[in-house]
Amino acid sequence: MKRLAYAILLIALALGAYILVDNRLKIAKYNFDANSTLGAVNITSFKDEYKILYFGYTFCPDICPSTLTILSSVIDEMGLNDRIKVLFVTLDLQRDSEKECDEFAKYFYSNSVCLKMKDDELKRVVENYNARYKIVNLQNSAMDYSVAHSSSLYLFHKDGKFYKEISNLTKDEIRKEILGLTKN
Repeated sequence: MKRLAYAILLIALALGAYILVDNRLKIAKYNFDANSTLGAVNITSFKDEYKILYFGYTFCPDICPSTLTILSSVIDEMGLNDRIKVLFVTLDLQRDSEKECDEFAKYFYSNSVCLKMKDDELKRVVENYNARYKIVNLQNSAMDYSVAHSSSLYLFHKDGKFYKEISNLTKDEIRKEILGLTKN
């Protein structure tokens, strides 16, 4: 009987340790070090809010403004403005200053913040998220270059644990996934 009790205790301890380590690894994969108008931040910096992360840049002519407009309208309609922080990660490290990028993100959604990473950190984070971007030189253009990039939203629980990637950026799909995220 004692052996059974010890075996159950050992299994419970091992399971607890596994869950703790697994949760920390899930947070670590999607974590980052970034600068913002708030100072240095990471995925756990916004503890009391759900987080939605998006990669883009302020000179983006269409995808970023469209995505941020749809996202903002869904969050507004759901009445979750004070519960969701939008993290806008700039892919244009040369042109986007933290201040101007933050103003851009807030234009679409007031409870957002622009994140600017160092080049090596940005590359690591983009790879961990399975996102893509590429600087495309533009001849005979005032912009000089564009940034081709993937367009997905990444949803996170309040503790920084990854919830889900949304690549189908329709209002209905975004609403459904945000509802799933905030259910708890």
